[in-house]
Amino acid sequence: MKILINATCIEAARATGIERFALHIVRELYRIDPSVAVVASEPLTGIPEVIIPKELVASRLLLGRRDFFSRAVWDQTIFRFMAARLSADLVFFPIQDGIFLPPTKQIVTVHDLHYLHFNDAVAGCRQEIPAYRRFLYRVKMPHIFKRSTAIVTVSEAARLDIINSFGISPEKVHVVYNGYDSKRFHNKINSKQVLERLGLTRGDYFLFVGSILRHKNIVRLVQAFARQDAHMSLVIVGVCKDTDYLEEIMEISTKLGVGGRLKYLKYVADDDLPSLYSAAVAFILPSLHEGFGVPIIEAMACGTPVITSNCSAMPEVAGDAALLVDPYSVESISAAMNEILENPLLTQKLRRAGLERSAAFRWANSARKLYELCQKVHEL
Repeated sequence: MKILINATCIEAARATGIERFALHIVRELYRIDPSVAVVASEPLTGIPEVIIPKELVASRLLLGRRDFFSRAVWDQTIFRFMAARLSADLVFFPIQDGIFLPPTKQIVTVHDLHYLHFNDAVAGCRQEIPAYRRFLYRVKMPHIFKRSTAIVTVSEAARLDIINSFGISPEKVHVVYNGYDSKRFHNKINSKQVLERLGLTRGDYFLFVGSILRHKNIVRLVQAFARQDAHMSLVIVGVCKDTDYLEEIMEISTKLGVGGRLKYLKYVADDDLPSLYSAAVAFILPSLHEGFGVPIIEAMACGTPVITSNCSAMPEVAGDAALLVDPYSVESISAAMNEILENPLLTQKLRRAGLERSAAFRWANSARKLYELCQKVHEL
């Protein structure tokens, strides 16, 4: 079985959630089967032989992370011909993309359907995804789904969303959970130097990790935080993908009198993030919608109590190891934060439960399940 993987979405130095899935799942697939062929825009650690097309390197140098169109065109032309030339038995896309007319069997990955749920019809989320990208997804994805032998997604909640939104046969959509890097995220981290460098104190801050986007619900988080004990801080970590929303967050924090206790870190190095998790009094992800929510299990693996939303995939990922809140209710989020601060027995219980829960999510297990799916598709 010859598998060809389109990993051109990966920019390892600044990888966010979906790109991390792609990076880790590709590495683990290579460990399982070194014969897999990987096409990427840059060298990938852990995979000695990567096919790097020159035109994609040039595109990334010129456009950076805005090379969406060039990669989309390349997928339908050169990559398609590459799959035929290499006589691939199967093409795998670790992101929501694919070939309209694949020359072989194809598996595509759908992490979430934000472009359907957070658009002009959703108050407060109208700028979440650019209109041209929503249009392209709406037009092309039904055709790609139809031409794909199987569809992979990262949670049962996302699987049901895909089935119901596109009328796809349930047998065609398969769940392969995200994992986390257990070598980096664990509960024996010495965070002293990182905290000193960032001006933070252990146990004196709540932590949010995620892109600055409206569906992450950060404004309500700030409003809930403003009701807490004055000595606490709120640390927000994540790439800003909506500057207007970031300005709104900062304006509201100032208006509520907590601007001096809110610290925004645009992007934290991979080596620093475990320290931020482990020293936080709690990690909070009050998102309105997630296909999975990797920071939940990263925080749990670091022994940090977790507060997250009671909707979409978050209860599925968190299990019984987190406090679940109504993300539309500031009161609900605030009450959970108070529980963490005022109930040390609950905090310890959540720490223990989180460590146990996170152990269920391993990239090696996810890759093995995906590889078994590839074998089944190959045999069809």
